[in-house]
Amino acid sequence: MYRSYLNHRTESGRLRCEPPRYLKCPEISLAGPWTPAMRSSKLSMGSGIMNHLLWSPMELMLEEAATKIVYPQAEEKLWAVAKCKFMQCIKRAIDLDSLRLSYSTKYTDNSVVETDQLIGLSKRADDVDTATDLVRKTVPGATFRLVEDFYVGINGIAHFNFKQQIKGIDIDNADFNVNILNGEVFSFGNSFYEGKVPESLSLAKRDAVDPVVALKGAVTTLQLPVDFQKASAKPKEGTETFALLSTTGTVREPEAKLVYLQTSDDSIALTWRIETDVMTNWLLTYVDAISGSEVKAVVDYSADATYQVYPWGLNDPTEGSRELLTDPFDDKASEFGWHSDGTTSYKTTRGNNGIAQSNWDDSSNYLGNPRPSDPEMSYVYPYPIESSDWKGYSNASITQLFYTSNMYHDLLYKLGFTEAAGNFELNNNDQGGRGNDFVVLNAQDGSGMNNANFATPPDGQTGRMRMYMWNTTTPWRDCSFDAGVIIHEYSHGLSNRLTGGPANSNCLSVQESAGMGEGWGDFMATAIRLKPGDTRDTDYGMGAWVKNAPSLRPYLYSTNMKTNPHVYKDNDALVKVHFTGTVWATMLYEVMWNLIDKYGKNDAGMPTFENGVPTDGKFLIMKLVVDGMALQPCNPTFVSARDAILDADKALTGGVNACEIWTGFAKRGLGEGAVYKLNARTNSFVVPSRVC
Repeated sequence: MYRSYLNHRTESGRLRCEPPRYLKCPEISLAGPWTPAMRSSKLSMGSGIMNHLLWSPMELMLEEAATKIVYPQAEEKLWAVAKCKFMQCIKRAIDLDSLRLSYSTKYTDNSVVETDQLIGLSKRADDVDTATDLVRKTVPGATFRLVEDFYVGINGIAHFNFKQQIKGIDIDNADFNVNILNGEVFSFGNSFYEGKVPESLSLAKRDAVDPVVALKGAVTTLQLPVDFQKASAKPKEGTETFALLSTTGTVREPEAKLVYLQTSDDSIALTWRIETDVMTNWLLTYVDAISGSEVKAVVDYSADATYQVYPWGLNDPTEGSRELLTDPFDDKASEFGWHSDGTTSYKTTRGNNGIAQSNWDDSSNYLGNPRPSDPEMSYVYPYPIESSDWKGYSNASITQLFYTSNMYHDLLYKLGFTEAAGNFELNNNDQGGRGNDFVVLNAQDGSGMNNANFATPPDGQTGRMRMYMWNTTTPWRDCSFDAGVIIHEYSHGLSNRLTGGPANSNCLSVQESAGMGEGWGDFMATAIRLKPGDTRDTDYGMGAWVKNAPSLRPYLYSTNMKTNPHVYKDNDALVKVHFTGTVWATMLYEVMWNLIDKYGKNDAGMPTFENGVPTDGKFLIMKLVVDGMALQPCNPTFVSARDAILDADKALTGGVNACEIWTGFAKRGLGEGAVYKLNARTNSFVVPSRVC
């Protein structure tokens, strides 16, 4: 008889691997042998760290941990646990934050544009020509291309994005966005490279390594679970783009594209951009094209029926009870309803905006995963909240996730996140943008614990949301029943698609902009959960129910400086994007209450508009946030994002809310004169004298 045993090494406190903890990891089958990267990586089980994993069909030898597990080949539970824990440890083993892109973007707001006569001279008969001429005048001598994702928002502003090139090859993080209203430049953002291009770059292309070599460099450096031993490169349509065939360990075949990259020392490097989707992370890894091994930077992309659900506005089970709702969709935002894509109708949790299912085994085959189905389209399932059998209530979880995600889709549509703007729909029905990109919604996902995530590729590729179980309580809690977590994750799709244009999902990749990506999610979730009796003295935590704590964040969202003392300069000491996001969301919370005090609060699930403007303060700030995302430059700072919100108000209302907006930001140190400088920001509590 085979048995498993653990020799604990506890004197240093490093290892505490207890067999009962294994049962908390969903059982999943091991698909094929492990790659060298998986065998050599640190493996986290429970609270312990096991290093240098060697394997054979009959045993795992965990050398440094002095731990040995022996089991029969047919017994897959421990293999499943090991793979599950390995996939969770990828993010812990590799500090992706240290590999973030680092460069600055300048945003020229409308107040500057209106006083610059040279910008006014850029007006041409055609908006595209006007935008193109502005780019040429702003960065003389630069070569660039127009990105094919331009559109006109519901506020009448046309958005154009340009990508800088060197000898026909993109500089992947050199972007110029132009916003045009009534034929004239309204505002613009610029991160074009303006330094000298070394003559040696003209020869670098011929010295570039094979893209398979760069794939090896990315996999090895980042310790990805990808087997590249048989990989080969096949050219694709487009400039220097290759499919990397015969690999295993990814959801879709990796892709390599030859691009230039602005580096942190203000120089230019030729790189292979390696795209790998390993479920836990969806990465763009920029590998030096000459060495094939040095990783320069990394971007992680890591939404008539009856439903029994916690209705929209109830954040979690502590705020109310589930109800039976019939056809809650908005017929303009979801013109096919929630269970049709315009061609096929479904009797399950699938439609034009998303497809929801459980994913206990961390499978990439979402179509084959279980989801509730009913010929009468009655999605009514029990949710015994005190039950430890979370798989037993999976249909209720999937239904809640499907409902909340679709409600948010419909709200965002009304606020301006339409097909043309890059929203998530399978069939765009000739409304602009690229279709075939509904959100894959995974409830009870087996790839992790105590978290959730959203992967946002460019427009035309499916988004992916993964909702995990949380073991912070007994019994565990399912975060599909926490609307705030769903809204936060879906908001990553919103902000990544709008910032820099739908075709570019790399525009929230610098520390401060990535932090704002987290902050927008917290803010939108908090705004949606406001209750009729709330006032500016009401405080809210984020993820309190799933965490079983007052908040996931260091402070509650509050207008009280004693409860939440965050100011802009706090970012100097914050190295995690969620903490940076807390500062940004706190500022937006201040602005929201200023606008609610001015216009009141609409407690309905959807906004009421008058001449395109929400009639209340809550939905007005949400609208300004969405419009501001589309105006701001690629990788904005707090300062440029603030200015974009002010410009959004100017375009929408003529700027009548400048006082309330400035006052909210200035209270938290982002007033007139606030300055962004990495690790040396300057607070300003000044409200411009002209606005109030």
